[in-house]
Amino acid sequence: MKRKIPGSGLIFVRPAISRGLHSFEYNSLNFRNSILQLTPTKLCWFSAFLLIASLMTSPFLLSVSMWFFVASGIWQATLDARPDAGNRMLIWAGLRRAFAQFFKQPAYYLLSLLFFAPAISYFWSENVPFWASQTRIRIPFFVLPFALANTPLLSLQQYKSVLYALVWVMVVLCIGVGINFIMHYDTIIADLIHGRPVPVPRNHIRFNLLLATSILAGGWLWLDAYYWRHRNERWFLGLAVLFLFVMIHVLSVRSGLAALYVALLYTVILGFFTTASRKWSIIALVFILIAPVVAYETMPSLRQRIGYMRYDWEKYKQHQGGTYSDSQRWVSLEIGIRLWLRNPILGIGAGDLPVEVQQMANDDYPNYSLDPRLPHNQFIYMLTGTGLLGLLMSLMGLLAPWALRAARRFYLFVTFQLLLFVSFLVEYTLETAIGVAFYLFFTLWYMQMGKARAGDYASV
Repeated sequence: MKRKIPGSGLIFVRPAISRGLHSFEYNSLNFRNSILQLTPTKLCWFSAFLLIASLMTSPFLLSVSMWFFVASGIWQATLDARPDAGNRMLIWAGLRRAFAQFFKQPAYYLLSLLFFAPAISYFWSENVPFWASQTRIRIPFFVLPFALANTPLLSLQQYKSVLYALVWVMVVLCIGVGINFIMHYDTIIADLIHGRPVPVPRNHIRFNLLLATSILAGGWLWLDAYYWRHRNERWFLGLAVLFLFVMIHVLSVRSGLAALYVALLYTVILGFFTTASRKWSIIALVFILIAPVVAYETMPSLRQRIGYMRYDWEKYKQHQGGTYSDSQRWVSLEIGIRLWLRNPILGIGAGDLPVEVQQMANDDYPNYSLDPRLPHNQFIYMLTGTGLLGLLMSLMGLLAPWALRAARRFYLFVTFQLLLFVSFLVEYTLETAIGVAFYLFFTLWYMQMGKARAGDYASV
């Protein structure tokens, strides 16, 4: 019988441990090197991925991603400054350069008017806590344009990769929403009869607007033959866009559907007048006309939503819509316009909207006084709170990005602005943190993308 040698069981273990330690040291070294090789460009790119992933999942990470953009912009400005003074003065030189660069670009700094418009109403708002809350939500209108005006331009492939990630993030979220829908089908259908939405992460209206945005971005990437690593990915991307298109009908949020179809109609008209072959534009138009009809006939959720809308409208005409969402929206518009007419130049003050709306509902709309809504139209909301002065400032901010020629010639920028316009007609999109982040990121990202398409690329 062979005598067992003590420790012989470690003959194969010791080399494995040695290889494991070597691998750990190698990976640690690579990680340290990647950190040391971090650049403003890479930080900007990472920030965009983080924002896309957190927009509908984590308010905390959403805020972090915005401040990463700021860090990227100031970092780049600091590198560009390179003053003769010592290192202690470098950061101040970078800040001076960052602000100088920001104020050289009207398409960026005029966006901050959307922050200052409600901010100045402090002087005629009595409800300071609500004023402070609404003004705080608008702070990114100064911060994010300042950051993106200074961040280095990425390559066009990097910009596309973020939109590619958006498509797959929305696919994952919609799979979760779809599974929940199937598991609670009867309950959700019953809720739809009473005007409640299909459950989605965070806000159902913003979720559907983001879904419409991802459909348009994914379709554009597919036509552009974009892929991450392998050409065959393009077919998976096409299936993903088709899946998202079906899901937006299943969710049946009317503002998201209306915004999507307005953008698609613009796409067909653009294609008809700018492409040599008009056949595909005509086919696409037929598809746009048929798709809603097919969706209505095949999707119970959409059918229930439209049925509820008709019922709600009848209740509104009978002045019995106090507990119905659409009726409350119509009344909110009436109240908003009447409040604005009290002070058409300055409005009633952004801080006083809830109190004044409640008071008018109590006096003139008793059936809607239990929980009256603020004006469900972005333009009327601005008029009511800040008057013609605030609306004028806000419109200057909203139109400022169009001054950038590279942006207004870019398809995705134009269609995104169409999405927003439709949303503004039925929602106060810019009065929530998600809405502000959604508007600012894609507006600025498409502006940067338009500039990159014009030929100004940065190294990776």
